[in-house]
Amino acid sequence: MIQRKKKSPTPSKADSLALLSHATCPAFDVFDSPLEKRSFDFFTANTARDLAGYFPSEFLEKLVPLATFHQPSLKHAAIALASLHERFQEGDQSILRSNADIVEGGFALQQYNLAIQHLIKGAKAPTLDTSLVACVLFACFESLRGHHGSALSHIRSGVRILTQLYEQQGDSSNGHSISALCVSRESLDVVFARLNNQEVQLLGTRPMELPPARENSQPGFGSEIPTEFKSLEEARNSLDYHWNITLRGAVDFARNSQVKDADELQDHRNAYFNERVHLQASFNQWSAAFQAFLDVNVHTMDSKALRGAMLLQLSKRLGTMHLEAGVCKTEHEETCWDDKHAVYEEIVDVATSIVDSQRDEDQRSGQKPVFQLDQSIVGPLFGVAHKCRDPTLRRRVIALLRSKHRQEGVWDSILTARVAERIMKLEEEGLGE
Repeated sequence: MIQRKKKSPTPSKADSLALLSHATCPAFDVFDSPLEKRSFDFFTANTARDLAGYFPSEFLEKLVPLATFHQPSLKHAAIALASLHERFQEGDQSILRSNADIVEGGFALQQYNLAIQHLIKGAKAPTLDTSLVACVLFACFESLRGHHGSALSHIRSGVRILTQLYEQQGDSSNGHSISALCVSRESLDVVFARLNNQEVQLLGTRPMELPPARENSQPGFGSEIPTEFKSLEEARNSLDYHWNITLRGAVDFARNSQVKDADELQDHRNAYFNERVHLQASFNQWSAAFQAFLDVNVHTMDSKALRGAMLLQLSKRLGTMHLEAGVCKTEHEETCWDDKHAVYEEIVDVATSIVDSQRDEDQRSGQKPVFQLDQSIVGPLFGVAHKCRDPTLRRRVIALLRSKHRQEGVWDSILTARVAERIMKLEEEGLGE
């Protein structure tokens, strides 16, 4: 169980980075082999950057690499992930059979096991931030080798740790119960909210309860929406926060809809309709704040930031579509999605623009598969393939998913394309009978 700790002054983000930057690395910063050092260098130069996707990430690009110098479990986890990532970039399909991995003596799996051993059998119990960062790295490792169930288990473990923290200490702790040496609670709130959203969309589990905004919360990660966002990060954090609320409401309504009493069911419908009105207003407010940000900054954004902006617009459109179709008034629930064809086309067009803009860069630098921590286009495209009954648009989606291997968190584009194709064939065969 998580022990309650007394409040103590919290270092600022800059202070924490300064402490890490000037800290003397302990003895285990000497690698046991040239291969360990090579993979660690690959992590800091490539893996951390690629995991960040289309957005700058202090968590992935600064805090996690620095934390590996202070925690042997995280060092070995980073080395294991980098070893697998390098082979993934080279198109090495043997990583999907890594339980029987003989490449380089099973190096990646050996490092993964070392990370787990250090975490479980270390000289002292790991701090909460170490455990949570390990959950993130372990989930990435398992996703990359195709063990999506194990990846989701690591995500759930991290969510459970944070949820315990919220329940036992609430907002009164103000984040002090997590060591500030490596990664703050506020950074981890955002990371796991995004990972949890992936889990919810795949499995239909109830989203985690997010804490109220605190003094040190990440910019935008709260219910308040400004008239203009100051950065792409703030806009993204705000959208992710409201996505969590949207998914939580949808899951709760789906569960409440199982009740047999007609009056009670109508009460649930009315409550959800009211919540939808409030959420729709929040999404509209988000759109206005984001447009105000773009009006000022779009001309100075590089290609990566522009793709990030397009992705946020896609995600927002998907959110409003879920709100519009969230409560079905007919007995045939699936037909509620049939009048969203214009939205489906919009989502596919934006995803196509993102892929095309990246394809131009691939032609200059060489095409490599995509590996990132958070979902971008794979999940939304699957949503279209699943709900849309237009055969032409469905085939566009499947072709787009197959155009390039994308591992976005637990979403694998090739596997997703196969599932979408199977759904399409089953429905089309049913129509022909």
